[in-house]
Amino acid sequence: MSNPFASSSPPPVFGQPAGYEQPSLVPLDDDEDEPFTAAHLAAANEAAVPAIPVAGAPAPPASSAPQPPMPPTSLAFTASTAAAPTSLGGRIGQPADPVPRVGSAADTALLGRSSPGPSAPLAGGPASSGALAAAPPEDPSKYTFYNIKRYRGLFNVDTSDVLWRLFHAVLLFFKGDFLEYVGGNPDLYGPFWVASTLIFVTAATGNYASYIDWKRHAPAGEEHAAWYYDVDKVGGSFGIFYGYVGVIGLAIYLVLRWFKAGISLASVWCIYGYALAAFIPISFVCIFPVELMRWIVVGVATLTSGTFIMLSLRKPIHESAGAKAVPLYLTMIALHLGLGLALKFYFFRYKEIPV
Repeated sequence: MSNPFASSSPPPVFGQPAGYEQPSLVPLDDDEDEPFTAAHLAAANEAAVPAIPVAGAPAPPASSAPQPPMPPTSLAFTASTAAAPTSLGGRIGQPADPVPRVGSAADTALLGRSSPGPSAPLAGGPASSGALAAAPPEDPSKYTFYNIKRYRGLFNVDTSDVLWRLFHAVLLFFKGDFLEYVGGNPDLYGPFWVASTLIFVTAATGNYASYIDWKRHAPAGEEHAAWYYDVDKVGGSFGIFYGYVGVIGLAIYLVLRWFKAGISLASVWCIYGYALAAFIPISFVCIFPVELMRWIVVGVATLTSGTFIMLSLRKPIHESAGAKAVPLYLTMIALHLGLGLALKFYFFRYKEIPV
């Protein structure tokens, strides 16, 4: 079949300028708005429009005359009664093969005998016996003392760790295994929040107890007089509790270091901080204006927290000081008794209401 779009003029000769012949176009009538199509182009070149071949139909004869249009072919569809495949993976109509788990026998067979295992190290990496070598823990001592990264390990605890340590300090104070329970991960997160909570709790409950006492003992005719909140109790509680944990804990640590005890400052602060948790619930009980009850609950909290401190530090003190540890024990007991008395007289010393 000849090219219907070929020009009748001979092709240009190499080296000579090619001429351009303006094709004669068939003009359209004014009332026709049909766009310019391939039929117009073929008519301009006096050729036939090429027919689109249809599969299964005989090829049209090579003729320059226009070919009649082909009749439309109808498509027939039938309903299929075959069951749908159970899986869309794999070949059509066939169930997909299950994906092998990493490290299973099928996975090893897929990798091949000559391939490295699923947990083999990459080429050029450190050699290991079938498993990736764990990264060594970061040494915080490489940072300077003013870099916060040096102290990240002291706050490496979650909520469950803090709750269990509070449970040991308040309810299991008699066991004396707090350092073994903590292991090599003493924290300062729990002690900081215990002391901070106790500061605001004692200041708030102390002022509320003061208001109740003033309301019940106000002279006749002055029940509606003004009552003032003692804001100095916030600063007083700040100095008492932060000072007890920070200053007293540091002093005990220095004495233990002088005895060459193998205990860290963070461990001492951790013990003293969690020991203060026993004073939080009794602060709410001391709101009730019953003096005997106040003495009892303050005494119980002082006894349990002091026992927790003594038993937790007993092993390092006994191993380092020996017989010389008696003055240290007496000093620690006296300081803790002073904490309980400060809590009672500074926050909850009011007139007693007869019962």
